[in-house]
This record gives sequence, C-alpha cells and structure tokens, in this order.
Amino acid sequence: MPTLAKAGIFPNSPTAMSPDSAESNPSEKDSPKPLDLSFLGLGPSWVSGPAENVSSGRRENRDRGHRRNHHQDEPRRPLRRPEGKTGSSDRQDRNHGRGNSREEGFSHSPRQEENFAPVVSVGFFPDDAKFEVLGEAMKKSLITYELFSIALLILDKEDRLSILIKPIQADKNPEATLSLSVPDGLPFLTEAEAINHVMSRHLDKFFDTVEVEVEAPKGVFSMVAKCPKSGMILGAPTHHHYQKNLREHHARYFPNVPFERFKAGLEMVRDQETIDQWIKSMSKRTEYVPKDRKEGEPERLESIDAARGFLLAFRRDATVITRPQVRFPGRLLAEMPPGPLRDSIRYALERQRRFPLDTANGIRGRLRKEGFHLYKKGSKGITYACGVRRKCRDPKSTFSDSMQKILDCLDKTSGQQSKDVVAHVSGEGADDAAKSKVLADLNFLITEGYIAKLHDGRLFAQPVLSSQAKAKEEAENEDTAEETN
Repeated sequence: MPTLAKAGIFPNSPTAMSPDSAESNPSEKDSPKPLDLSFLGLGPSWVSGPAENVSSGRRENRDRGHRRNHHQDEPRRPLRRPEGKTGSSDRQDRNHGRGNSREEGFSHSPRQEENFAPVVSVGFFPDDAKFEVLGEAMKKSLITYELFSIALLILDKEDRLSILIKPIQADKNPEATLSLSVPDGLPFLTEAEAINHVMSRHLDKFFDTVEVEVEAPKGVFSMVAKCPKSGMILGAPTHHHYQKNLREHHARYFPNVPFERFKAGLEMVRDQETIDQWIKSMSKRTEYVPKDRKEGEPERLESIDAARGFLLAFRRDATVITRPQVRFPGRLLAEMPPGPLRDSIRYALERQRRFPLDTANGIRGRLRKEGFHLYKKGSKGITYACGVRRKCRDPKSTFSDSMQKILDCLDKTSGQQSKDVVAHVSGEGADDAAKSKVLADLNFLITEGYIAKLHDGRLFAQPVLSSQAKAKEEAENEDTAEETN
C-alpha cells in the first residue's frame, strides 16, 4: 500500500494515528481528537471540526437562508454608478467581469442555471490512485464518515475525480457518440471538434514541416486580410488561394470559433508595404512530412487539409477515438476549451457539490471494495461508512464495569466528545492512571465497532438489539446500504 507522502497528495504530513496512539495522554490539553483528513491536508474546510459540520448540504442551505434573512432586515442602500460611467458601459464592465470568471468554471446565475440545457449526462467517480490513498487514511483513523461527506470530499478537488460523460438520452439514441482526442485525452462532442483540436495543438506529433520555394502571386492587389488576434496576413480576397488560407488558419489556430465569426473579424489592410510583405511570404509554402512514414503513404503533403486527410486515413487510431461514452481524468476539466460540453460538466459538478446524491450512490461499490462497511442509522437515517464493521449489542452481552459505564453514558447522552466521556466515567478527582484506563476501554469499543466516532469527534454507541424485530431492522439497514448502487 502506498504511503501518504509517496502518493503525493499528503505532502509533509505525519502518519495517521490509531486511537491508542492519538489519545495516550488523558489530560485535557491532549484530549483525544479525530483524525479528520484536513489534518492530512486533503479535505475542504468543513472537515476541520464541528463548526462547519456538513452532512447533506441541508444545514449549509439553512445557514445561508438565515444570513439572507438577516440582511433583509437591514436598510437597502441605493446603488451608485461610478462617475463618468454610463448605463451601457457599466453593464459592459459587469459582463466583462462575468466573462473572465466563466473561464474559471461554470458561473451562470441561478436563473440561467434553471434554463440551462446540458448536452451530456455526467457521472463523477473517485480517481483510482487518489481514492486508494484516501481510503487507507480513513481506515487507519477508525473514524465513521457520513457517505455524503465522503462524496463531498471527492467532489471538492477536480483532480480527485474520474468523469464519465454520455450523450443526453443515450438510451433513446444508441447511435449517439462522443469523441476523444488521443494525444491528450480531452473529450469532444463530435469527431470534427476532436480532429480540429489535434490539428491545432498536436500537429508536431505527427508531422515535420519544411518550407519550399514557389512562384509568388502575380497581378495587382489592392488589399489583404489580416487576422487581428494572431497578427498574420492571410492574403488578398481576389487571390485564388484566399479561401483555402482562411480555412487552414481557422482550423489551426481558432478551431472552436465558428468560421463565419472568424471571417467577419478579419481586418482589410490597404497599406502597400503590407501587401508587398504578403506577396513575398507567398513565395514560400509550408509542406508536411509524415513522421514514422510507412510504405505506401505519401512523402509530403502540400496543405493543412491534406495533412488532416492523412491523419484520418493513416493515423486515425492515434488521433481520435469515437465511443458511446467517454471517461477522462477530472484534472483535464481545466484544459477543456470553452463551450457547451465544458459548461454541461461544470453545471453537473456544481449541482453535485450542493447535493451529492448520485456521486454518493456511485461510490458505494468502491467503498466496499476498499474494505469499508456501510450502514444506516435507523431505517430512514443517514448512511455511514467505516473501516470497522459496526457491532450492535445483545442484551446478554457482558462488558467490564468501565466499558459498561461508557456505553451507559453514551446511551443517555449521545454525541459527546471523548474527553467528556472519560471525565464522566472516571469521576471527579480521578488521577491520570484511572483516566488512561477509561480511555483505553473507549478505544477498544471504537476499534471493535461498538461505538462510532464521527469526523468531528462525536461518539455514538451502537444500539442494543432488545428484540428479534429490532435485530431484523438493523440488519436490513446494513444490507440496504451495502447493496444499493
């Protein structure tokens, strides 16, 4: 099993401690604390303690609602427009700001999200390598986690994800497919988009380029087109290669921009020096020499269109893959070009971060594979996962006096912290030796599964199976949690 430091996601972090080693000192200063994964530098802020205890996202929504009501009681301040700003320019500034933030992720307003129509269905699963290390740390901690909390922990960082996408309503349209750029693994809605991406980003992986001398254009040219973004001169509109040059430049540098929009944004330059510069550049032509050329393949290709045709004819498997569904690492989400596909994935990710039901159900099988045990607290309660199988008590079971007092204490008041239980059971004025014995008994009950210790340090005793009906109910709770996908 990989160590946390070797795995690269817990740098400079100490080894996870067992309850015994973490709680060997019974003093209040060193009272037992849960290994809460933020201790290892992995989780979001809500993992750090009970102040931000997140289970299903409902509490956070209530807190937001409370803050919203609080602000509603305050007097509304009139909006001021900065001096020198007109209404239209002010809106342009705000739109410009939203445009920049959209590059960071899906940033539509709530109203826009309600009307947003995804182009793919999306599923989020844990990255194999990251989840193996995460699971190892969770099992060593002996802490019981809410299933939603684990899902939110995985969703918190994109590099912890493996993303599965399918065309919308794929079951009704079995012929629908998606495409994958083979050189970098990025997904696309169509094969053409994937090929354009490979042509613009990875052409050097397939071809060497050479320049050859050709005859310069003849005739009188009154203007030439210039691309304002790249600064390149694309030729005179009256030249017979003009449309071909536009297509090649668009495919190589701006494949995600509609061609008509690209064409409309060109500048027409009438300066004679610029026209002469273009005529001189046309005396050379870039040709493409295939790498790893095999017998029967062309030696050189005279245009970018010819290079595209070569890839589809002779290097298709190394260029693009078309499948009914595509899985790719979450870390590639930041590299995806803007468009409906990226927005759809971001939209699904934000929805799951608010309420991770689908992701939680999707990781059940993986948790069981990693050796976790899942169960519900009550028939309609929260689902929990722990590396220790829980043990419900039988009325005929006997425990030591100290252990029984611990269980009685938690039966009376559940959710207590370890230091409070130790202080209550050992009694006032107890010496360190007595507290250490109670703490050792508490650790034993946690290790054996009779007591669940949550990530915020709260303790819960597993129920007493006082009747056959109750035993059956608890068994069904565990079976349901184990089998549902």
